[in-house]
Amino acid sequence: MSRQLISLNPDLRRLVEDGYDVSIVAGYLVLRDVPYLDGAIRVRRGMIASPLDLAGDRTVQPTHHIVWFAGEMPHGVDGTPLDAMAHHGTPRSLGRGLLVDRMLCSRPAADRYRDYHDLMTTFVEQLSAPASMIDPTVTARTGHVMVADGGRSCFAYLDTASSRHGIGRFSDMLSGLSVGIVGLGGTGSYILDQIAKTPVSRIHLFDDDRFEQHSAFRAPGAASIDDLREQRTKVEHFSGIYSKMHNGIIGHEMKLGPANAHMLDHLDFVFLAIDSGAGRRALVAEMERRGLPFIDTGIGIEQTEHGLTGAVRVTTSTPQKRDHVQNLNRIPTGSGIQSMYQSRAQVADMNALAAALAVIRFKKHFGFYLDLEREHHSVFQLDGAVMVNEDRVGTVS
Repeated sequence: MSRQLISLNPDLRRLVEDGYDVSIVAGYLVLRDVPYLDGAIRVRRGMIASPLDLAGDRTVQPTHHIVWFAGEMPHGVDGTPLDAMAHHGTPRSLGRGLLVDRMLCSRPAADRYRDYHDLMTTFVEQLSAPASMIDPTVTARTGHVMVADGGRSCFAYLDTASSRHGIGRFSDMLSGLSVGIVGLGGTGSYILDQIAKTPVSRIHLFDDDRFEQHSAFRAPGAASIDDLREQRTKVEHFSGIYSKMHNGIIGHEMKLGPANAHMLDHLDFVFLAIDSGAGRRALVAEMERRGLPFIDTGIGIEQTEHGLTGAVRVTTSTPQKRDHVQNLNRIPTGSGIQSMYQSRAQVADMNALAAALAVIRFKKHFGFYLDLEREHHSVFQLDGAVMVNEDRVGTVS
């Protein structure tokens, strides 16, 4: 993707033609071998990295005037720190092994840089000017040849959201995972909507139902009347949408159960979003046997004279905490309706909330979010807007 993006954009291509060592890493435009002076007035070389603003695979005019710098504090030829542009900071990871030490800031006279060639060369010149006064032969134009990318991205286009907000090192914690979503009804489809925006390697979808007219009213996006006329399966419908963004969508038009449990072999995590108690029971037992972490979701809605009320449940089971599932009956597995969590009435906002809570818990499990509670069972009560967290790691059920 790096080589293709650079070849498609004149401003990026011009940097290569000028002889700069450039690449695209974790959504950042990276330029290496930039000369600068350290505090001892010695010529050193550093790296600058700029967040990329893109419209698909085309660069747009940068909206910022900062870059990240890997190197010591740069100095002028008189030994004075360039603290008008270089901020003191602590080392941080931008993701994909991209380590930086501080931020550089330089606002152009025209308020915005024309393009990325203008932005990057401005910072190179400001850093290199003192170094060239000590050694006139030093240059950032090392003439390095751009090599082909190693590996295929899980995304159909570059993730500029993580780089824009500097959270790439946390996104990396989800990279390479293979995730299963069992059930593509209201909650399952919203789970897919959010997981498709993460760098997991594979997203396996399991469902044997069709996408019908009522499905459109509790699913993300807006299905057209032509979509409904086609009567596609849910797997086909949602795979077609999210494969436009994520390259790792793998659809299975089947009901997952004991007869095809081998489909779990290569999964790292599973979301259960089905309303069959018997189906849940078999899958829960199989995933526990395999040591798979998983999350099961449930929604219950009841009518009152003054409006609907209900609750959203998110139950997590990991190798660190499983006893609560059976001992406290946290996951309904009976054939009849045993609790409000098995009510079949659903509303899109409740589905979206269940999905969001489940995905947040998934991200906590893998370290994307800080996890202080380590809760494995949460219930949101609608009428009082109350969230209850229970079954923490270390507690006995």
